[in-house]
Amino acid sequence: MTRVTAERFFGGTDQRIEYLHSTLRFVSSQTPTEHDLTNWILENTPANSKLTIERNISFLESIDLLDQTPDGYQPTNKGEAFWRHDEPLVMYEGLATAVDGFREIARAIPNGHRTIDAIQDHLQQSYPDHELPTGVVSRHLEWLEALNVVTNRDGTYAIPIEDGTFEVGETYSRWFIHDVLGGERYRGISRTNDQPLLFVFTGDAGDDHGYEDEFLEDDTFLYTGEGTVGDMTMDDGNEAIRTHKQNDDTLHLFENTALPWIVTYLGQYEYVGHRRTELPDENGDLRAAFRFQLAPVGGTEVELETTPNSLSEQELFEKATQSAPTPAEHEPTATSSSTRSYPRSDIVRKFALRVADGVCQGCEEDAPFLNDHNEPFLEVHHLTRRSDGGPDAPANVIALCPNCHRRVHEGRDGDAFNRRLKAKAAARTETYR
Repeated sequence: MTRVTAERFFGGTDQRIEYLHSTLRFVSSQTPTEHDLTNWILENTPANSKLTIERNISFLESIDLLDQTPDGYQPTNKGEAFWRHDEPLVMYEGLATAVDGFREIARAIPNGHRTIDAIQDHLQQSYPDHELPTGVVSRHLEWLEALNVVTNRDGTYAIPIEDGTFEVGETYSRWFIHDVLGGERYRGISRTNDQPLLFVFTGDAGDDHGYEDEFLEDDTFLYTGEGTVGDMTMDDGNEAIRTHKQNDDTLHLFENTALPWIVTYLGQYEYVGHRRTELPDENGDLRAAFRFQLAPVGGTEVELETTPNSLSEQELFEKATQSAPTPAEHEPTATSSSTRSYPRSDIVRKFALRVADGVCQGCEEDAPFLNDHNEPFLEVHHLTRRSDGGPDAPANVIALCPNCHRRVHEGRDGDAFNRRLKAKAAARTETYR
């Protein structure tokens, strides 16, 4: 075992991050000696003991925020990321790897150990050969509270992400995500252990391994499957993406940032299809690869007494135009023994595919191949992007083959082509009114 005690630093739970930020900024600008750093901390923080400061400096070195060089102290890469980008979450990895107990607490709280006494008992069971000092748990929890990854309400602790809930646009420590929810932190596709969650991570670093991920203009995301060398196979993580809805797994998309182990949450997505293509692997050799098309989850739920596939085109049109879209869960939810709720966006998509009847509405050729369900493979294109205010409605969607879909978004005549598609969709819509 390494160490189980964490120094508090200065400023209490509320201000320690602020004081630590200032300290790292000072170190970065001055490269101070130990004497100069000690004096600066005495003058600029609530610290009043040189012995305590010495312990805290040593602690910051152990969690990979400070490094003592022959010229003086300097921030490590994590220390620089902390103060320059105002991202204290970078320090969680150092806390979790240098001080025993943090990872156990991250697992203990979601499992019902929500008071200091309960967490202390859990830690003692985790380390039966060691007598844990008094105050170990409270010091750990203070750091987790300071990092805003744990909440404390009248002595009851909780973790906001413990039920798999994330805020779009917020940053998270990937180390902490996996410590709380499980899964493999070194893979781009990671399924959690105890909850029906599938995490997908994208980022520029994947370019070095032959991955090409990108957003399309209709807000869908093309994600390159896993496998760095040789042909990709439909198993493991790739199969997990393809079958996540059948397995009742919600798929969550994260983007890696330039900061170590910090990711941004992009939202909940769902698999709508995949392409087989050729891409270079990490050695530069062409190989067969999968590019999964992921669509953001959303849409007003529409109650049906039967499945969408059994409705006529007219009925699908009417159901899909019932109301304006609002955020909703993508999976159908039972409402009674004879009624189920389906996301409106799914019904809109089914309407576009039903009307196309296996024929691309751009080039008017048959779909290029059959999908895994033995159905003609076409992609649903939003004529006006959702991000530009385009509605998720029958009048704004049309089914295209992959070539025509790429032509709209990347072709030299893409805008003119899209205008022709809009006219075709408008004429089609009039027949159902």
